[in-house]
Amino acid sequence: MNIYATCIIISLILYFVIGNVVGRKVKDANDYYVAGRNAPTILITGSLVASFLGTGMFLGDCGESYMGFVIPLLTVSIMATAGYPLGSALFGRFVRRSEALTIPEYFSKRFCDKKIQKLAGVIVVVICFIYMLSVMDGLSTLMAQIIPFDRKVCLVIAWASFTFFTVLAGSGGVLLTDTIMFGVFTAAIIVCVPCISQAAGGWFNGINALAVGDVGVSNMLTFGGNLDWMYDTPMKNFAWSVTYGIVWMLVVSISPWQSSRYLMAKNEHVVIRSGMFACVGVLVVNTLVLFAAAMVRVANPGVEPYSAVMVWAAMNLMPIAAGILLLTGIVAAGISSASTFLSLVGFSVVNDIMEVKDAKRSLKISRIAMLTVSFLILLVSLVKPPMVWWMTQISSSIVAASWGAVAFGSVWWKRITKQGAFWGMLLGFLGAFCVRTYTLSTGTTLPVALDPFWVGIYLSVIGVVVGSLRSQVTPEEKLQRDKLFVVPEEEKDRVEMKKTRNTGYAMVATGIGLFLFMVIFYAYPYTQAVQG
Repeated sequence: MNIYATCIIISLILYFVIGNVVGRKVKDANDYYVAGRNAPTILITGSLVASFLGTGMFLGDCGESYMGFVIPLLTVSIMATAGYPLGSALFGRFVRRSEALTIPEYFSKRFCDKKIQKLAGVIVVVICFIYMLSVMDGLSTLMAQIIPFDRKVCLVIAWASFTFFTVLAGSGGVLLTDTIMFGVFTAAIIVCVPCISQAAGGWFNGINALAVGDVGVSNMLTFGGNLDWMYDTPMKNFAWSVTYGIVWMLVVSISPWQSSRYLMAKNEHVVIRSGMFACVGVLVVNTLVLFAAAMVRVANPGVEPYSAVMVWAAMNLMPIAAGILLLTGIVAAGISSASTFLSLVGFSVVNDIMEVKDAKRSLKISRIAMLTVSFLILLVSLVKPPMVWWMTQISSSIVAASWGAVAFGSVWWKRITKQGAFWGMLLGFLGAFCVRTYTLSTGTTLPVALDPFWVGIYLSVIGVVVGSLRSQVTPEEKLQRDKLFVVPEEEKDRVEMKKTRNTGYAMVATGIGLFLFMVIFYAYPYTQAVQG
């Protein structure tokens, strides 16, 4: 094996060891599901970012950026990251107050209805199953280009690398390994951007080449992107960007793999601060990696497959040490996402669908459920590999459509009832899932207004409103909502409040810095290039 493969294998062994060590400290279901509700800001932030930035970004988004979709994807990213401070403040802290073990259980407590918990649990399993297929495909695609093994062998290695430490360690192990992996791939991006821009003749030379179309693709850096890639007009592509900006904003606000992190937080200030730090982390990393992937096109406009653009860059444009860091970072991003989704599946099967209450039996069945689902995913991946980018779009549109209105309505609309919540969630899920399945199976491209997300959200809102207007809020439901607005005394600590306020200032300062970066390193050189 080459040096890259050797280092990746070593990193996988390291994650397994960490998971095994943490797994030995798991004493009960509270430890296994929500890490004892004692996680600090750094672990929550690390897990939020790592579970979001998986192979979908490093392979899927980077490939799309390389093919000329830089600015549309950056638009999605900017809108999406707003979901972190909004989600933590408007949903996450209330979820934590419910003291639920899972997000589906939160809905059950809020609406005093086990039926909605089971429905939400089924949706979690379906979404995570789809998402894990994309992660498995991404990891095996990456590893097959580095490790001298057949793709199926790489699939098994990838599967084993996240399955066993997740099953052993539960949420505590996922939080710790996610944070370590977040540090690895963030360092990798910081190192790789100067190396790639140097290979393109320098940053400004790279921007100039991309702007004037010297790389085989026109409109690389326009707001509408490459018009030969998705839709044929800039406004259609911009509309797509806004649509999926809203989708991903909802995903980072209320999706189970994001909002469930808040259940593990030490207090509500940790929830709010983690949301702000995650906003900064995702936005900075996404901006750098999208431009870096586009810059690779200046050095080589013929990378095949295009989803492997960052893998090619690591092995051809960077010093060996930097390339190793980038490749292990990409693998880490994929494994962190997979471990998060797998843990959610196990927790939902046992806690939400089967409703196992015995603590010891719950731990045992959770681990069996994780192994079973993981094995099924391995079998499906071995038979028919999915498309990384489109699979992530399926799962994102489904969760945003089915949970968005219900999640925020559960906190902020007094009139929502259990019937409205149930039908809103069910119709949103069926609408988004069925339309997405139809478009993928037939190869149909629908107008943006009929995107699966919009169809799902239309139906979800109709279900919520009609279902709620045709029923009455029960005294129990009203009591549960009122409890969400009772602020615990420990949250009024002045020291914690000051830390949270200062984090807000830091987030705003970073936003201003990123705006100036875009003006100096994108807008100005791009304008100069196209004008002459």
